Amino acid sequence: MWLWQKYAESGLLSARHDYDAGGMQLPALLSMACNSYFMAANPATAAYPFLTTAAANVIQAFGNAEQKAHFLPGMFSGRFAGTMALTEPDVGSSLGDLATKAKPYNDGTYRLSGQKMYISGGDQDITENIVHLVLARIEGAVAGVKGISMFIVPKFLVTDAGDIGARNDAQLAGLLLRATLCAGNWPKPRYTCSA
Repeated sequence: MWLWQKYAESGLLSARHDYDAGGMQLPALLSMACNSYFMAANPATAAYPFLTTAAANVIQAFGNAEQKAHFLPGMFSGRFAGTMALTEPDVGSSLGDLATKAKPYNDGTYRLSGQKMYISGGDQDITENIVHLVLARIEGAVAGVKGISMFIVPKFLVTDAGDIGARNDAQLAGLLLRATLCAGNWPKPRYTCSA
């Protein structure tokens, strides 16, 4: 846990982003060079920050103002981690065949139903919250990859003030344990492992 805190305190989670958003405005190449030292030293330690940075980059590029305000400060500061949920049990990573559905509601929200697997960092107790980016198909969308949308599914809802709210309905069904790139404790691992 202290490694995550030290990485977050270094500012590298938001290094490429604008100074006004909490970043350092580092050029992408310089940010990657800094991160290469972490990857060379310990790939397992680098995995969660890299996933969080990638998820934050997606929200920064494609999220609306409300989504950015709700999630980016927590991700940039290290209070929240980020993941991407793509792979499904029956179709693997064949994104055009994904079965997770999104049903729209009148209040502008969606109810997702389906299963995802191999979510590195999918559940852990290192951060206050986990921001999952989940691929799903909105009811009635075209088949194939053109009908896929991405949804922000936090483990805990976030209030307008940026505080942790109620637990989201998304549930962890289980952990796949592997002996590669694991940031947990053996033989009783506490964190998801990635390969």
